[in-house]
Amino acid sequence: MIALKIISLIIWLFIIPFGVGLLPAYLLPEKDRTPGAVFVYGYFVMFALFELVGIPIVIFVTYHSFSLLSYLFTALSLALGLAGTALTWFGGKKGYKLAFWKREELKQMALEEKICFLIFFLLLAFQMYMLFTRASFDGDDAYYGVQGVIAQQLDSLYRINPYTGRSAPLDVRHALALIPVYEAFIGRMSGIHATIIAHSVVPPVFLALTYLVYFQIGKRLLHNKKDMLPMFMIVLALLQMFGNVSIYTNETFLLTRTWQGKSLTGNFILPGVFLIFLCLFENNAESDKKVSKGTGYWILLACVNLAAGVSSSLAVLLSALLVAGLAVLFAAYKRKFSILVKAALTCIPSAVYVLTYLIISH
Repeated sequence: MIALKIISLIIWLFIIPFGVGLLPAYLLPEKDRTPGAVFVYGYFVMFALFELVGIPIVIFVTYHSFSLLSYLFTALSLALGLAGTALTWFGGKKGYKLAFWKREELKQMALEEKICFLIFFLLLAFQMYMLFTRASFDGDDAYYGVQGVIAQQLDSLYRINPYTGRSAPLDVRHALALIPVYEAFIGRMSGIHATIIAHSVVPPVFLALTYLVYFQIGKRLLHNKKDMLPMFMIVLALLQMFGNVSIYTNETFLLTRTWQGKSLTGNFILPGVFLIFLCLFENNAESDKKVSKGTGYWILLACVNLAAGVSSSLAVLLSALLVAGLAVLFAAYKRKFSILVKAALTCIPSAVYVLTYLIISH
């Protein structure tokens, strides 16, 4: 039984997100098709898909809503994962490939870089160990944690008061932020209690996702000084470990409330917006038209804007505002009004989300 649970976790936390991430990666240049980047893309798309499937069910389905969400999301995730895998497989016959590190690149890496990477991975392993063995509990567990348990055990989404256990009207304030439900879904697929998923399983995965996003950001910021990348990651790891100067910092949320939507907003969604715009800035004219237009990046940006709703309703506004600000800078840099139009199109999911929230709250 334990082995099956572990295999299920590996499938749903690693294999399927990677397969889903292969879909948008097909539209990107080879340098942006590294396994780590594909893994990040997969979570962007999966969180967006979870919102797309989950919100109508939360609003319109009262009974057995979690089961319906689980069935639909499972089918669509598997379909996207298989589609991404098939696209990569058949594309490989035409020269399409992922950008794995080559032995030559590893051999050319200086000893100092290898030592710095080793130090970073030791810091990361220590943080993961502390997340797993020293799980932090706070007042939000009484609400968000219990919502996941209710979904898993009572097959209901945001229609039972977690403080009393009684039926209640739809909790509009929290109903569109589905991160507790996503954790309950992982628990259902693996046969593990939702609270264990939230406090012991998800935090190391979300921590790894955060560092993968920062690693991709570092590659763009230091593209002319790649030897500084491992030191960049070490500095970030140290900032995370000693950033608990307030209960409101990103570092505090990342290492004490990793499984909550507020942590996901500040450490994955918003950095994801920066990452995509850095890729767009870096993406110069390419021989392949679909790459030179940055189609894949804009699709990913739309997914990030929708995925923001998984973490928090406020995150939708924050991501849209960040997109707007960065799009103005990008448009001024490129002197192209079309960039503002594309950025506006990627914010349509955010606008629909906000409109939905306003309608059901009034």
